[in-house]
Amino acid sequence: MPSFLNQVANHILEQNGTELDRISIVVPTRRAAFFVMQELANNTTKAIISPKVEAVDDFVEGICTLEIEDPVHLFFELYETFKEIDPDVQFDRFMGWASVLLSDLDKIDQYLVKTDYLFDYLSEAKAITRWQENLPEGKTLKNSGGTKQYFTLFENIKTVYSTFRQRLFEKGKAYRGMAYRQLAEDVDTLLLQRTDNDKIYFAGFNAFTESEKRIVTALVKKGRAEVLWDTDRYYMSENTGVEAGKSLREYQAQKVFGTWNWTDDNLLTTKKNITVYGVPNATLQTKVAGQLYAAMKAHDIPDQPISTAIVLADENLLTPMLYSLDEEIKDFNITMGLSLRNSMLYTLIDSVFELQQNVVEFRNKDGRNVRIPKFNHKSISKVLNHPFIRHYEHAVLRPATTEINTIIQETLWQITDGNRVFLSSEELLELGQGNVLFETLFKHWPRNNSKLVIQTFYNLIDILREVYKEYKNALETEYLYLFYTLLKQFEQTLEDRPEIITLKTLRSFMFELIRQTRIPFSGEPISSLQILGMLETRALDFERIIILSVNEGTIPQAKRQNSLIPFDAAQAVGLPTHQHQEAVMSYHFYRLLQRASEIHMLYTSTNDAPGGGEKSRFIQQIEFELAQYNPEIRIQNKTVSFAKKPSEELSEDVPKDAAMLAAIRRYLSGKGIYPTHLNELIRCSMQFYLKHIVGVKEAEDVEEELGMDKIGTWIHASLEKLDQDFFLHEKDPTEDQIKIILRDEFDRLFRGYITDLGLNKIYYHVGEQQILSFIRHQISQQPRRKILAAEQPLRTTLTLNLQNEDTIVHVGGKIDRIELSGDHTLYVMDYKTGSVELTGKQKVADPERREEIIRTDPDRKAGYVRQLWLYEYLMYRKMQDEQGLTIGGKTYEFGQYLVRSGFYSFRDPTNLIANPLELTEGLDAAHFIQKSERLLTEILDNLLDPEIPFRKTDDLNVCTYCDFTGICGR
Repeated sequence: MPSFLNQVANHILEQNGTELDRISIVVPTRRAAFFVMQELANNTTKAIISPKVEAVDDFVEGICTLEIEDPVHLFFELYETFKEIDPDVQFDRFMGWASVLLSDLDKIDQYLVKTDYLFDYLSEAKAITRWQENLPEGKTLKNSGGTKQYFTLFENIKTVYSTFRQRLFEKGKAYRGMAYRQLAEDVDTLLLQRTDNDKIYFAGFNAFTESEKRIVTALVKKGRAEVLWDTDRYYMSENTGVEAGKSLREYQAQKVFGTWNWTDDNLLTTKKNITVYGVPNATLQTKVAGQLYAAMKAHDIPDQPISTAIVLADENLLTPMLYSLDEEIKDFNITMGLSLRNSMLYTLIDSVFELQQNVVEFRNKDGRNVRIPKFNHKSISKVLNHPFIRHYEHAVLRPATTEINTIIQETLWQITDGNRVFLSSEELLELGQGNVLFETLFKHWPRNNSKLVIQTFYNLIDILREVYKEYKNALETEYLYLFYTLLKQFEQTLEDRPEIITLKTLRSFMFELIRQTRIPFSGEPISSLQILGMLETRALDFERIIILSVNEGTIPQAKRQNSLIPFDAAQAVGLPTHQHQEAVMSYHFYRLLQRASEIHMLYTSTNDAPGGGEKSRFIQQIEFELAQYNPEIRIQNKTVSFAKKPSEELSEDVPKDAAMLAAIRRYLSGKGIYPTHLNELIRCSMQFYLKHIVGVKEAEDVEEELGMDKIGTWIHASLEKLDQDFFLHEKDPTEDQIKIILRDEFDRLFRGYITDLGLNKIYYHVGEQQILSFIRHQISQQPRRKILAAEQPLRTTLTLNLQNEDTIVHVGGKIDRIELSGDHTLYVMDYKTGSVELTGKQKVADPERREEIIRTDPDRKAGYVRQLWLYEYLMYRKMQDEQGLTIGGKTYEFGQYLVRSGFYSFRDPTNLIANPLELTEGLDAAHFIQKSERLLTEILDNLLDPEIPFRKTDDLNVCTYCDFTGICGR
């Protein structure tokens, strides 16, 4: 079937023969212009002078007397115009709606809107009159500050419109719509009086703007132009409910474009095989499309390729689409551009801006009121871990031996090891040893210094050249060059502007330019496979089509009015609305199907996928309407799903084979069992296995916020220091001395944490008050217990018969404080920052349940009791083994001293909480040891039982603070 452009070429040759040098052909896109030339060449047998063939934008720009300005200069010109009207307008706020305003001005001129009428329509008086008509009788509108601002905006836009156009006109510049308006309003002088061509053919258009319509109709009226339409009888006359023919039916009825050429009936008569695919997610569509094309190509005759288009309604799928094509497919052409935002370079630029914008200022600690800017560790790590920086590290910073860290590795290690939350430029430059990379990335940007920002990126481009030499990625190299040219353009624009631009504005402005900047692909235009966006298909025909993202909200697009002009005002003056856009997209869709015989349409079928859920109404129109008009259409619906492969149910338990049991025995006789280990074993044996048998370490990470674990460590260390410096010498510290020790211990343990602001300031203050309250209470007690030891380590060695084998077991622990009361009772005291009181205390008092609690109770507070029990056991055992426990030069003999235990909970610093579980009654040390070792044997016997594997706990609350949830998949 001949294509539309083939019809165009034949028609022009029939009318003009080979005398085409005074003929012009105007088409919607440059891609279509190329194919018109191709068709003309294919339909002539001798050499001829080519007609002038160009896209409509090039046609208008070539005739009007103004030069279309680039977006950067337009933004600044618009800002300066607005500043004349409102001197207080901030550039930051202006940037938020500048692109929308430019788009509105462009459309106002493209559609030749009578601006006096538009802005009169938007005036306060006319708007209130309209709104009043819709109110219930007796109700009136109340004026407010918001209403005043609303109408002031349109008054300003009216002034901006005329002033902005005048500024540009004086410089010989224009925005796109302004150029169209100039030609439309002066078409006689600028176009009709030209004698360089005899006739202009306008081919492949469907919905002219008012300026285009005036230009074309003026030429048609003078006999200087002909319009060639690509329409189908289906939507022109048979089914007028279809949006595709909305504008075209009006044009045909108006008869202002001369003879109507052409209306075919391809949609009504030709055979079409249509397959619709529901796909689970957007990216998977590209995989399906790649496989479909590979299967098609396998059946093609090599010397007779069939023209195929892969149409991306969502242009964000371009990159995954390229990766989804079979490696053997090398002959294809891409008519779309790749956005700079899709590159790794963009993510690096974004990270550098984020680094500089998230700077926090701190006061100098030497007392001077100097603010020092510091970078956040997250932003630093994000920049240094960027793939390009890592490539630079590999290419340039690689040390002579792998045993030496690079400056990047060393910096990241220093941040993590020292928990350095914030670092200054000076600290980072010192870590970077003066390397140019660190100089470029971590030099602080002063406020409102746009030149330094641009110079930083120039320096970064120089550095990245080394990366690209080794990286050898042509696409990223093109991105780098594109970014360099964008910087140059940006720099030149800023040099002509005296305004001070903030970092935030600079970033938003630069990113707006990046958003608009695309890399054009250069390929073979006549390849059998074309990858296009929907708008690039205009006037082109393909025998086979694969369309992706045929979802409602994508094709047609969601009903958004991205404009400052209200919907009712846009309708009143003839500006395009979402209804117009839907009609235009409907035409592109149906026109694409007209000459195609094999059509594949893919849509995202799942609601939770981005852009997914509902198939496009266009698919449903084909299924329920078009198929009724054309019996030659065959429609299939398919659902793409992930193949379910039968998989063997894998046990998550870790069995205890001979090697595992040997490892457990080595652990018991080596490092040994501690109270926390015992609690982990009983709460979750998998956690115990990973931590103590395998030796998986917690991932080191920088923590910005103090947690209860850190506060607990700080309180323990501070009390140990207070005991050693004061209480063990029977001296009482002053409040100032306590505060000094608290600060010194905090700085020693957590030098990276900031306690000058935020929650950390509150946490530090709370911890300090808890310690002060506790010490005051201790000092005020009468009689006071004597403090014998602080952070006292105890360790003993046993031989236990475990699984019928004598096994050496080391048992150890560190006691926070040992105290002696006046009745010769030794107290083992443990500090806790949280609540420690057990719920259901009666079960602890029940003699029959005490042992069960020690052996099997996974409750966290039961673990505290178990910990005190083991400390009491260690005290008695050490007294027995060493003929008395010697502390501070004095020996406490076995059997002469009762050992009791308890908690100091900093939830209530003035309350001593005694251990609610007493394994034996009174002073019976030997019986206590005997019962304790029997309980230990039972617990450890289960640990070595080959029939009891290590398994995950069923209590998910235990997993809340576990470091191994990622491994367990919890």
